[in-house]
Amino acid sequence: MNSGEYSTAFALFEGLWEAGVKNCFVNIGSDHPPIVEAIVKGKRERPSNWPRFVTCPSEMTAISMADGHARVTGRPQAVIVHVDVGTQALAHGVHNASVGRAPVFIFAGLCPITESGELTGSRTEYMHWLQEPHDQKAIVRQYCRYVGEVRTGSNVKETLGRALQFASSTPKGPVYVVAAREVLAQAIRPYSLDQEKWVPIGPAALPDDAVRTITEALVGAERPLVITGYSGRDRRTPELLVELADKIPGLRVHDTGGSDMCFPFDHPASLGFRLAFDECTRDADVVLILDCDVPWIPARNPPREDAKFFHIDVDPLNQQIPVSFFPAHGRWKADCYLALKQMLECLDREFRGVQQDSTYIARKQDLVVQHKDRLDKLAKLPQVGDEASLDGHNIGRLLKECLPEDTTFVVEAVTCVSMIADQLQPTRPGSWINCGGTGIGWSNGAALGVRMAMNEEKVPGIVCQVVGDGSFMCGSPTSAIWASYKHKIPILTVVLNNGAWKAPRNSAELVYPSGLNKTATDDELNVSLRPSPDYSKLAEAAATQAGWLKGSQAKTVKELREQLIEAANIVQMGRSALVDAVI
Repeated sequence: MNSGEYSTAFALFEGLWEAGVKNCFVNIGSDHPPIVEAIVKGKRERPSNWPRFVTCPSEMTAISMADGHARVTGRPQAVIVHVDVGTQALAHGVHNASVGRAPVFIFAGLCPITESGELTGSRTEYMHWLQEPHDQKAIVRQYCRYVGEVRTGSNVKETLGRALQFASSTPKGPVYVVAAREVLAQAIRPYSLDQEKWVPIGPAALPDDAVRTITEALVGAERPLVITGYSGRDRRTPELLVELADKIPGLRVHDTGGSDMCFPFDHPASLGFRLAFDECTRDADVVLILDCDVPWIPARNPPREDAKFFHIDVDPLNQQIPVSFFPAHGRWKADCYLALKQMLECLDREFRGVQQDSTYIARKQDLVVQHKDRLDKLAKLPQVGDEASLDGHNIGRLLKECLPEDTTFVVEAVTCVSMIADQLQPTRPGSWINCGGTGIGWSNGAALGVRMAMNEEKVPGIVCQVVGDGSFMCGSPTSAIWASYKHKIPILTVVLNNGAWKAPRNSAELVYPSGLNKTATDDELNVSLRPSPDYSKLAEAAATQAGWLKGSQAKTVKELREQLIEAANIVQMGRSALVDAVI
């Protein structure tokens, strides 16, 4: 094959573009000569009809950027890595995309399959004998919705199309496709697919009897409760959930995933966000679970034995989770947006008098009082005097007060996340984006992907990454900050610097409440991150150009307030900022 010919590799990227994939986050390797030839050919011959290629020094940056982009658009973007080592370097990013239901298309090369120059792309370097595991796809198979291999250029676009169908069908997630160098270098006849024939599975509605059963149960309940986790990923759904709460006065809504803004914090029915642990589960007599993996923790806040449970989810059996025994009197594999529309129609048709009933009016008034009391208590938690030291409460308060109202928060605050949520009190769909998975380091790249997608979708506002120091270090920060500078993706990063991984300490205390961990230091537990790096200087160095990123450190409320206001102005002018908030 001559480098200018129409190759399998060229067809791969052309197929991605035709399928609506606009960005490829790349970490190039020795398995990619046909790939780089195709990239350059496309850039030179059809620059306006070719994906944007975003260089990422770390594979974790690449997959997290694609993940973050998908949280805004709902559409998969591409990640290009090299052979087994690049696949392994995706690491916990694949877990995050899988658990967090983020569609991502991953492509990796295989070692050449010929040794002696029989075909273009045959082995030419030492490492080609070292990077060939028995089953490269097995590295990520259990986290992916689909794994496949391009074995001939004749059906490269079909293989790509099938992978994208899986990535975009609920529950969305990562897919993984591989090809050897010889296959990628193969010269083929140009062709295209009719994209209208390669669509993902459409959303499913509830059966009619289920609509009435669930609606009637919620209306008839004394303490009805909705528990959700991902429903806000569809930005249309929070509005319907608000309408449901308004039409069934007394209905409460609890978010246990924190992955998206599922229900506005300022609504009287809101119980806020906690990671599966909240006492509201103990008194509910009817529970509707919407797109949620972990509605409660049975050992800590089990529901009533006599409660009724209904579960609506795109994956109600949690097929990726082997041990998941949450009970339900009815489960339906359905789209929550459609299901809520059906339930609201049923309410309007069969339960119109509910809102005028004195019992329901009293319940609504009780919720208003309880909600106000809760907000009043939360308002008293932050210490906001100028010289007050920083904690999760006052950092959250200052983020809300100092940053523009249209800020989008990409949050990986770990042990501080509930405090941040309690003070930010998000109300706008899409304004709060959390990982949903547990692989720390996600937000360094994800925030960049969110910013890219917002630019493409013309969504206003700045992006603020709120990240724990341990997570920040685990997310290849120099790679992410360099990519931010290289590709001109300005964001504000606030590092919550508490000098430790606090989550393992909390876990130890839950299992051994009177154990040695109670008196152990962070160093004894091996969770200390002191002495802390100077994150502000690290960030400025990684950005390479003086002035592109402004780093600073705050230890008091006054310092943080001043630095957040300055940082917001910097980001609005098209540069990045990082504030090291020392707790």
